[in-house]
Amino acid sequence: MDDAGVTQADRAGVRPRAPAPVKVTPLTGVLFTDPHGGLVVRRVRVRVTSGPDRGREALLEAGTLLVGTHTDNDLILRDTHASKYHLEIALVAGGVRVRDLGSDSGTFVGATRLNLGVVPVGTELGIGRTTLQLLAGDMAVPIAPSERAAFGPVLGQSMVMRQLFALLERLAPSDAPILLEGEPGSGRTLLAKAIHASSRFAASPITVVDFRLPPGERPTIASVGQRSDTFTLLLERVDEATTAELGALLNLYERREEGVLDARIIATSSSDLRQAAQEGRVRKELIAHVAAVRVQVPSLRARIEDIPLLVRQFTREICGAEPSFLASDMDHIVARDYPGNVRELRQLVAKALQTDAPTPVLPQKGAARARAALVMPLNARPKPPDPAIARERLVEFFERDWLTSSFARLNGNLNDLSRDTGIARKDLVRKLKGWGVAVNDRG
Repeated sequence: MDDAGVTQADRAGVRPRAPAPVKVTPLTGVLFTDPHGGLVVRRVRVRVTSGPDRGREALLEAGTLLVGTHTDNDLILRDTHASKYHLEIALVAGGVRVRDLGSDSGTFVGATRLNLGVVPVGTELGIGRTTLQLLAGDMAVPIAPSERAAFGPVLGQSMVMRQLFALLERLAPSDAPILLEGEPGSGRTLLAKAIHASSRFAASPITVVDFRLPPGERPTIASVGQRSDTFTLLLERVDEATTAELGALLNLYERREEGVLDARIIATSSSDLRQAAQEGRVRKELIAHVAAVRVQVPSLRARIEDIPLLVRQFTREICGAEPSFLASDMDHIVARDYPGNVRELRQLVAKALQTDAPTPVLPQKGAARARAALVMPLNARPKPPDPAIARERLVEFFERDWLTSSFARLNGNLNDLSRDTGIARKDLVRKLKGWGVAVNDRG
């Protein structure tokens, strides 16, 4: 397909049978995000710039817009050289899809006859003695932060997450292709599956193409593009696709926009695809499809106030009940860096709560309870710890993590460690030795 959206079949004069002019009006229009991440509804004003109806126009916000001489059309023409139902115009992520409905005089972009194709906003269409111009009428959509603290299984009560949830609540019911950008472990795949579960595709299968896997271990883009069923396609780490695969993806998105492929496409990426397009590493035509709706998933360091909420949830999942945490219990957990984001936090919580973890340092009355919890037959399946024991283990685990990493950073200097942490030197020696750390406690 060339820049005017004309296919080889069009150039050869092959005209597909005109479909019945069925008007479709989805709940939401075609959506995209601006360079600042704001949500915009794509709208197009179809204006007659020459012909008997010069000055007349119609606004296309969602679904399709029909043009012709019959009174059932959205834009009614008096041009006797136009057909009753001449053409159908629809908004898609890559521009405006124009379909000639079997007219006698045809639809033209310049001197080229167009039967079906996607053209950019600003294009002029010639039908009969009439010229139509497709003019931008986009409208920004103000979105207030969500009142919910979750989107599917993803939790967050920080402002940045509530803004993300509000955006996804607006996007999920639409058919818009979405690109979820963010660091590994930030929750992109969970969000993609939650979008699928909140869409009209929820009852349909979800197919995953993970570009991190060797080609023989994942579906090919060509095979996906030939499917005739309704499904959601999740493209994991699309930024790792090869040049050939990116070319196949462009064809896949075009088939979707032409109505041939009934799929909701959600992609994830760890790098900035628009920047890659500016540097020439990704075709700009593909970005118009893949990144039309671009959603940035925040890292955990951008929402540290969510860490206590996440820790409580992970502990509840593992233990079946939530311990009675004190506010101070979260101090070392919140202060830690998590380069692996939420995934790393969950792995550390699970590691802290595993039943074969070292027995925590507890007050005497709790020590017996802790030892009793660890008594089990050999080869028995590990059981989750009692919530009270879980709290002690969790606090002790992250305190150990904090002190041992600080000890290593200070090259084993106990005096500096005592000064930095505010913990007496003798208490540091006791704790570190109890954890099996080699300590030189002389001097």
